[in-house]
Parts: sequence; C-alpha cells; structure tokens
Amino acid sequence: MAATLLDVAALAGVSPKTVSRVVNGEPGVSPTTRERVLDAVARAGYAPNTSARSLRTGRSGAIGLAVPELNQPFFAEIADRIAAEARRHDLALVLGVTGERGQGEADFLSRHPELDGTIMYWQGMEPEQITAAAAQRPLVLLGERQHDGVDRVTMDNERGIGLVVSHLHALGRRRIAVLGTPAAGAWTHAASRVRAAALRVAMEDRDLPLDERLLVSATEWRRVDGATAIRTLLARRVPFDAVIAFNDGLALGALHELAAAGVRVPDDVAVTGFDNLEISRYNSPALTTISPTLSAYGADAVALLHARIDTPSAPVRTVVEDVALLARDSTVGGEGRWPTA
Repeated sequence: MAATLLDVAALAGVSPKTVSRVVNGEPGVSPTTRERVLDAVARAGYAPNTSARSLRTGRSGAIGLAVPELNQPFFAEIADRIAAEARRHDLALVLGVTGERGQGEADFLSRHPELDGTIMYWQGMEPEQITAAAAQRPLVLLGERQHDGVDRVTMDNERGIGLVVSHLHALGRRRIAVLGTPAAGAWTHAASRVRAAALRVAMEDRDLPLDERLLVSATEWRRVDGATAIRTLLARRVPFDAVIAFNDGLALGALHELAAAGVRVPDDVAVTGFDNLEISRYNSPALTTISPTLSAYGADAVALLHARIDTPSAPVRTVVEDVALLARDSTVGGEGRWPTA
C-alpha cells in the first residue's frame, strides 16, 4: 500500500501541513525540519499526488524543451543541462525535436497544452506566431533570433568572434578563411548572420583584409560540411593561413580534411571553432574554440521560465551569456612557437 502524507508526517514528527509545504516547495519551513521531512519522504517511499496538486495550483509541474535536433552535439549538450536544471527545480521535462529548421516548433507547442511553459531553441516560427504562443503560455527562447516580446537566452557572439580574430591576429595570421557564412538565397542559421556581421567588424577593427574568396557558406554546420568547405577552399587555390569555423562541427570536419590534404595544423593553418563541444577538447589536435558557459545557459533558461510562470506580467528579459576563448593545439600547438596572447 502506497505511503500517504499522514504516514510521512507521523514518521517525521511534524504536522501534515508541514509535509505539504515541504513537498510543494513552499517557504516557512526551517532547514532542519525540511531535511527531516525529506528524509521521511525517502524512507516512506512517498510520491506526491501530482494530479491533485495540478488541480489545486493550476499547474502540471512539467515544462517543455524543444530543440532542432539531438544528433548535433551542441543541442544534445544544451538539452542535458536543461534537463538537469529542471530536475533541480522538481520539474518534469517533456522533450521535443523540431527539425533543423524548426519545422515542428508550432506543432510541439500545440500538442502540449498541459505544460506550464516551454523553453525552445527558435529556428522556424514567424515572429507573430511566437508572440501568439507566448500570450497563451510562458515561453523562453534560446538562440540568436531576436524577439522583443519574449524572454530569451543567447550568448555573446560578437565578443566570441572578436576574441577569435584577436587571437589569430596575435599569432600573425593574416589570410583568414571563414566557414559557415550565410548562403545567398538559402535558409541560414541566425547564428551565421550574427557571427558573419561580427566577423566583418572585428576584421576591420584590426585592419585585417577580408578576402571574399576565403568565405565559404554552409547551410548545415556538421563535420561533413566543414570537410566539404575545406575542399572548396583548396580547389580555389587562394592562400590562407587560418580558418575560423562558425561552430565546432565545421571546425572538426575542416581539421580532418586538412590532414588528408597534408596541410599541417597549426604550422601551416591555424583552426578555430565555436561552442566548445566536449569532443573538441579530445580531438587530435585539440580544437581552439569559443566556450559559452552551457551550465549557466541551462540554469538561466529554466530560471527565466520559472519566473515567467510565477509572474506572467513581469518585464521581458534577455540574458546574454559570456564566452571565453580556449586556446588549444589547433592554434598554439605544433612545431612552431606561437605567442599565446
């Protein structure tokens, strides 16, 4: 027979009301008493009646997370961080995969009216659709697409690109190729547009030439696309001594293809990425990359949604996560002696 709230109260030596406050995360309970109640909950094997709580509070205790895909490590790592943060807040998580271009975003939102709110990496829906969705249920957006009416978490792309360009400039690199720039007339990642614009500013600020022949567009940002982009560059026979890839997937593919072509990294060409995927650290050579703090990314996304659920009329907020440059073998290793500035 399942343990009841009364069983937990008797075991902990407190009132049923105190147990109710603890299991529902309400204030007004001392840390010592809260710990004693939680210990009794564990020993009794008590499971709160979430259906009853939903009827009482009007909340399900579940939130949604919609990401474009999980076979891209960046989205998988974000999902893992947000899932851990949701557990910390005692929230169930419903995960949805919406397609690389966000084709399934509207469908995910419409299929889950029971959710208290949703965190979504925004790729596909029109801005007016986002406005309407946020008016119906709390919504937090992730990524580079901007929306003035909805809470959002993004990363400091401009600073990240500036750090990469400064790093390569300090190494004496002048002929910089770029992978992942927007493709004319084709669907493009919002991050591509933001990072390409930041790149032009950073290059100009440092009086570095930007040869249009060294810009390679890529609609998708996987390792195979990075390898294809390097083959395109090599076929153009335009000299380059550095590669800025707009994500780690492109950079890892580039490293593979450069090695296949007999190009030494970083002695002949320095390579940088963006996102700091776990695999990038253990690649050979280890990849220099821009690192957002993904733990903060996940924590802030859940915190924004939690606040929006509690106070629907609160002012809209955008949180911009800081980034850092992690200099590794793909720019500062090899036989050459490169400065580390």
